[in-house]
Amino acid sequence: MSNTGYPRTVFWLVWAVALLPLLGASLAYFSGWRPAEHITQGELYPPGVTLSDLQLGDPALTAEGSWRLILLVGDKCGDECHRWQALLPNLHASLGKDRDRLLWQQVENNQQGVGLLLADPQGFMVTRYSLSLPPQSIIKDLKRLLRISKVG
Repeated sequence: MSNTGYPRTVFWLVWAVALLPLLGASLAYFSGWRPAEHITQGELYPPGVTLSDLQLGDPALTAEGSWRLILLVGDKCGDECHRWQALLPNLHASLGKDRDRLLWQQVENNQQGVGLLLADPQGFMVTRYSLSLPPQSIIKDLKRLLRISKVG
C-alpha cells in the first residue's frame, strides 16, 4: 500500500479551505449582492460630498465641529414635514448624553426637496433620510453612529 495520495489530498484540502471563502466573498461583491438587513435606515451619500456641494444657501451650515441633522423644508412641505418640525426637538433630547454632539436645524430649500440630512463634523454628507421613516429608526441610527464615532 502506498501513502503517496494522502499528502496530495491534504494539500488540496488546505487550499480549498483557504480559497472557498475568498471565492464566495469575491462572487458576492462583484455580483452586487447585499445582506437583507441594512445597517442604516437612510440613503448613504457617495464619499466626498460636502454640505457646501449641496448649496443649501445657509452659511451657518458650513461651520465645522459637530454632527448636524438638517431638516429640509420647502414649498412642498406637507403633513410629514410639519410632523418632523415638531419631532426634532424631542429626537434631539432622546439622544441623552450625546445630544451635545449633534446640532439640528431647519433650512428652507426648494432645490433639494424635503428630507433629513446628516453631516459629519468635517462637513461631509453621510445620510439622507426620508420623512416617511419612523423617528425610532432614525434615533437608532444616530445613537449607533454617535456611539462608535470618535469625532464631534
